[in-house]
Amino acid sequence: MSDDYRKDQPPRDIRDRPSRARYDKVKSTLDLKWRRRALQSERMTRELADALWDAFENPWTWCGFWQLQPDGKAFQPGPARPESDRAAIPVEGAIAEALRTGDSKPGGTTIFVPVFDKNMRVWAVFEARSSVAFDDMDARWIERLFKPFQTIEKLPPQAP
Repeated sequence: MSDDYRKDQPPRDIRDRPSRARYDKVKSTLDLKWRRRALQSERMTRELADALWDAFENPWTWCGFWQLQPDGKAFQPGPARPESDRAAIPVEGAIAEALRTGDSKPGGTTIFVPVFDKNMRVWAVFEARSSVAFDDMDARWIERLFKPFQTIEKLPPQAP
């Protein structure tokens, strides 16, 4: 490939790339960022939601984290894009299944992926919604993005 060819081609936007390349770009960016600082789940969830949204804003319509309440009966909204003023949701349906089994649940245009701490306890569930269907490849890539959370100890929810 000649240099002239590259000069004539405009740079490709990440949105024009296949989804596995987008996931890989998000992973590379966050790995570099997280390598330089102490890992803190609150900051990391915000950065991950932002990075995934920036890479997948089209076709995704929403992405964010649900964090288990201290009583374990509902999820509180965590970092999400676009921002929303969502209320707590009960632990039922596909999100409850992801929490209970620890397995990702790609289900049509919504995917639920559990987030584990270093003791392999699920402390949050990531949800993404899209105008196109999610598949097992999406689940595997999102799970790879959550691996650094498995080095952080999250205390189990404590009831008041």
